[in-house]
Amino acid sequence: MKKEKKEKEKKWAWLMPTGKIYRVVTNPEDGTIKVYNPDGKLVNKEEKLSKGAVSLIEESFLEAVAAKVGAEEKAKGTGTGDELETAMYIR
Repeated sequence: MKKEKKEKEKKWAWLMPTGKIYRVVTNPEDGTIKVYNPDGKLVNKEEKLSKGAVSLIEESFLEAVAAKVGAEEKAKGTGTGDELETAMYIR
């Protein structure tokens, strides 16, 4: 069951104006959004969100600030290190 849960998660890298990268993990099935600072510490957690709410937040995030990590970013080491399908970064 835990593996199933992980498969539903989407991982994002959120570049702050300071240059630090925060990690965001969203899971529409669980209704959760978690934000981790560059040290890996959980700094924000939203729970009990509907699937629709999580999906809308993901969509808004993508439209506003994110783009898929490509091979070039991975080669440069500027990506998140996650699978390309789920790895995201800020423009």
